[in-house]
Amino acid sequence: MDNQALEIDEPQERTTIPTRTARVTRQDSTVSLWATVDKSRLDQDVHIIPLEEVFSRYHTDPRNGLTSDHVHDARAQYGDNKLTPPKQPSYILLLLKELFMGFNIILWFAGILAFLAYKPFGEPAPSISNLALGVVLILVITCNSILNVYQQLKSIKIVSAFSKLLPTLATVRRDGREQQIITNEIVPGDIILVRMGDKLPADCRFISCDGLKVNTSELTGESKPVSITVRCSSESFMETTNMGFYSTMVEQGTGEAVVIATGDSTVLGKMSKLTRGSSGDDITGLHREVNRFVLFVCACTLIGIVILWITWAAWLNQDHHTFLSYDANIVNSIGMIVGFLPVGLPSAVTLVLTIVAKQMYRQRVLVKSLQIVETFNSVSVIATDKTGTLTQNKMTITHLLWDTDGIYKVPLPKQEPSQEETILQRIRRLSTDVIETARRLSISTATMVRKLSSASINQPQDITSLNDDNGKNNIPDKASEVKIEAFRDLLLGAALCNNAEKQMVQDAQIGQDVSKMKSELSVVGDAADTALYNLCVDRCFVDIDKVRKVNPRLKALPFNSTNKFMITANQLETLDSSLSNKNRIILLTLKGAPDIVIQRCSTYKMNDDNIATLDNNMKKTLFDRQEELGKSGYRVIAMCQQRFTRQEYDDMMENYKNKKRSSSSQEGEDLNGFPSNDYCFIGLFSLLDPPRPEVPGAVIKARRAQIRVAMVTGDHPTTARAIAKQVNILTPEIADMNGIDTFKLEKDANGKLILNLYRNGKLIEQHEPGTVKRTDSLSKNAKDMVRRASIASGELVPKIPPWYKRAWLSIRRQFSEPETDVEPTQKMAYIPYGIVVAGAEINYMDDFMWDWVLSHQELVFARTSPEQKLRIVTEFQRRAEIVAVTGDGTNDAPALKCANLGVAMQSGTEVSKEAGDMILLDNNFASIIQAIETGRLLSDNLKKVSVYLLPGGSWSQIWPVFFNLWFGMPLALTAFLATIFCMINDVFMSLAMVTEKPERDIMSRPPVIRSKDHLLNWKLLLHAYMFVGTLECFTGFFCFCYYWIDMGVPFYSFMFTFENFGNDITSLYSQDQLTAMTGSAQCVYYCSVCLFQFFNYFATRTRYTSIIEHNPLWGKGQNLYVFGAMIISAGIQVLITQVAWFNTVFGTGSFPVKYVMPALGFGMLWLIIDELRKLCIRKFPRGFIAKIAW
Repeated sequence: MDNQALEIDEPQERTTIPTRTARVTRQDSTVSLWATVDKSRLDQDVHIIPLEEVFSRYHTDPRNGLTSDHVHDARAQYGDNKLTPPKQPSYILLLLKELFMGFNIILWFAGILAFLAYKPFGEPAPSISNLALGVVLILVITCNSILNVYQQLKSIKIVSAFSKLLPTLATVRRDGREQQIITNEIVPGDIILVRMGDKLPADCRFISCDGLKVNTSELTGESKPVSITVRCSSESFMETTNMGFYSTMVEQGTGEAVVIATGDSTVLGKMSKLTRGSSGDDITGLHREVNRFVLFVCACTLIGIVILWITWAAWLNQDHHTFLSYDANIVNSIGMIVGFLPVGLPSAVTLVLTIVAKQMYRQRVLVKSLQIVETFNSVSVIATDKTGTLTQNKMTITHLLWDTDGIYKVPLPKQEPSQEETILQRIRRLSTDVIETARRLSISTATMVRKLSSASINQPQDITSLNDDNGKNNIPDKASEVKIEAFRDLLLGAALCNNAEKQMVQDAQIGQDVSKMKSELSVVGDAADTALYNLCVDRCFVDIDKVRKVNPRLKALPFNSTNKFMITANQLETLDSSLSNKNRIILLTLKGAPDIVIQRCSTYKMNDDNIATLDNNMKKTLFDRQEELGKSGYRVIAMCQQRFTRQEYDDMMENYKNKKRSSSSQEGEDLNGFPSNDYCFIGLFSLLDPPRPEVPGAVIKARRAQIRVAMVTGDHPTTARAIAKQVNILTPEIADMNGIDTFKLEKDANGKLILNLYRNGKLIEQHEPGTVKRTDSLSKNAKDMVRRASIASGELVPKIPPWYKRAWLSIRRQFSEPETDVEPTQKMAYIPYGIVVAGAEINYMDDFMWDWVLSHQELVFARTSPEQKLRIVTEFQRRAEIVAVTGDGTNDAPALKCANLGVAMQSGTEVSKEAGDMILLDNNFASIIQAIETGRLLSDNLKKVSVYLLPGGSWSQIWPVFFNLWFGMPLALTAFLATIFCMINDVFMSLAMVTEKPERDIMSRPPVIRSKDHLLNWKLLLHAYMFVGTLECFTGFFCFCYYWIDMGVPFYSFMFTFENFGNDITSLYSQDQLTAMTGSAQCVYYCSVCLFQFFNYFATRTRYTSIIEHNPLWGKGQNLYVFGAMIISAGIQVLITQVAWFNTVFGTGSFPVKYVMPALGFGMLWLIIDELRKLCIRKFPRGFIAKIAW
């Protein structure tokens, strides 16, 4: 090798882009800047005309791009490169929708009944209180609707603000420099550079491509990637392969293109129906829960009213005709309607979503729809990627290794002198070290006990140390002084087989104003390429730009997740000027996963610079070296090379092109003409990507919440296992104490393939592979897109069902979960072992093996492909698991879409961000756990709101009506007081409830089962009605009777009296006095129930935790809003009972406070009873009380 290529700067021009000869001048299209345009063409010829004419039309140059002056003029003409957003919903429309949706429809019906009860049903002597009741109902409906719309608008603004946090960047060439800019600033004529994982920022024509494949499913519904070419392949603008369209995802390769349309002028911009139409089921689980609540309330209301009218018509109207008039029964119906409605629930749901939005904003989590948060509550498995999620994605090359023992330790950067440690810091550090040492000793002791019990103490132990002292190995620290050819080849390969480069990048900080962003020079590329780039430049002081210039790249095969390697061809520099061009040396460099790369090599370079045959023993030595590095958590990259003369290389490429022309389908692997074998192995790079410091604690928190965290990575199993131990996915309590399972596909004595199942290296079972069940990888959205594309092209004639079937399906969708493509099974019992599964074995797994693998408590999947990751997700779902998947790569998109909750990373590709349901703006795995806690808090608080509202808002209000009918007693609660109680008193208290903080044990409960755990279930109804509601109703009637008896009206004088009420006490009170006393007694019932609700609030604000531990005054459970709500509620009670206007119009009355004092005693009694209930649940979690707990 000519190693001087690393040092000598010999200028050489880059290869030019081939273009066809310009044809006859054509008319410019609509995107021409300064010429007269022919708008009838609509750019439909831009894919046919020669590239030179394209450049001329858009006033650009492929090498230098647009000039700054042209960019300024183009932006002035075309504006920002963004689609016109859909029109924001009108405030009036939102208000009208809120006024006539949900509970409000029933309340409107009640309001109309109130007006009818006033006139004409109330004639000839209409009661003014009925008119006032109707007015109050309308006012309450309007005020509640305005409150809900206000909260909705706050949520919409918070979510819309997320889109401005991190603008999308694109790489362009302007003024001869490559730089990253905000995609909104792109204009027609810009030269854009695209790579795998990008989303095309505008419509463009490709001018160069290198293994480029794009996914056009956003436009066409075709999920198969399209191979890009520079030449026109079809006269159809939409079908030619030299065009790219806005929003198209780059799935493989690299390329350059010239922008021909931006913003609304793009194809997607013109297809507004496709971009703005709803293609999926927009009814979320939270909507369905509220809808089920409404359905339950409507059913109960209807049953109650039917019983009311049957009782009146069949009995009272016959036997006690003067007791209850038709008009009075209508008012009772209104009371029944209002009594059953928990009016505070819709406001609580809206407010809780606003609170969640604010919490997500603080946690730097972008949620595309707030309603998806309710899914967090049921997540049972998190399938997470390793690099960038569990680790810091800051890869550093630590060692270069070659031959059997050659090793070079990369020198560390010089550390700045640290400040002197204080005494307190020293004490803290020493105490931390003591605790950590004790923990390690306990783990080591436990491991030794396990080994003793299994008689394996004499087995050899794994040693993961490296003999990496450069001085002892007689290797200089300075890379330029190392003369070993294998080492210099590794450095040359790191510089040439590398797509990382320095570019001007706009520093897009979270929440920063786009106009204030500054550009800076930084390295752009994936983590591994960036690490190799930094190795060359910062540690070994290689002039990488000079090396690349004098050794120009001819061709490349980009890295992809299927091949797991990258190949480049570079023409090496030469100092021999007499050497002809056809005899110049072409260097092919291949880098990638060691287990893939080593198998493609036939020779290797030794320490003495000689070439030796790579036999099986040497391969085993290299694999052992890789295993040694992997056990210490290093990621390993292997590199090999092959040399040809320019003539041999050109002949090889020409043969490849001829084969491609003559064969319609490529047999075997397609490596763009590069050879697949006979490479010379050079060496290894070890990379260290340390785990994020917050991840181990977050994983432990997830385990306490009974959520399994499965690592799904493309790394080597040994590396994955080491990192999994560092982040607590494989724990000492299970993986070390009990053991780790594995399995391998091997041949038995008869040569038959068999799966051998191992535990701690010992064979425990054998299984013959059965039929492998395939799953459909297309998501519901993708299938719908394909169907719509087929309908648009005329290939499919849609069958429209009758209107009644469509109406029934629409109604059913409001209450029941949509059908899934994944065949469900029962949830499995877990076994206390860890397991490490290699991707090579996944393809042979049948249902038995999936059951066995996924039943483990700790799981690691290594060397997996995107297809296998998708398969893992679907198999989890088939076993009744709710799966959250993290991903940052292009090929993670299918799994992200298929998962119940797709979690993309901000640092990931645009493809993954499009596919995910949420984006972690800080790439922090711990944010997922915080989001799950937020989802559990949302579910908890809504349940608490329900438990709070149902006893007072329905149970305690319907029984006064029935007691009035059946027992002939005065009505204990009027429709007006019931309305005030439900729509004002309880609403403020319920809004305070949704602001409650999470309980201490919220992350120690198991995930909910979505099919079984609903907002309303029999446990919640039993608690709310039979326990709380019964005691609260008894409290109200107790105070009501106490008032009458204390006023001298005996019990038998107001019970079972019907129309004869007051006839036996005419000597004590006149009829007018009895009417006034009835109003006061009704207010006693109303106020006593309001007071009891205060105690019910404090009992309900925790499900299992004691009020002492989670008190509202201080600590983590502090919630001062409740005291404000209590003051408002008490103020309303005083207003209703003490103000003369209310007394006159609504028939209320004042009373001495002693009559509601029993409510304080009964309320305290319930608080004590509920505290004892919670104590029993904590002490006996499997007891009867715990089983019926809500």
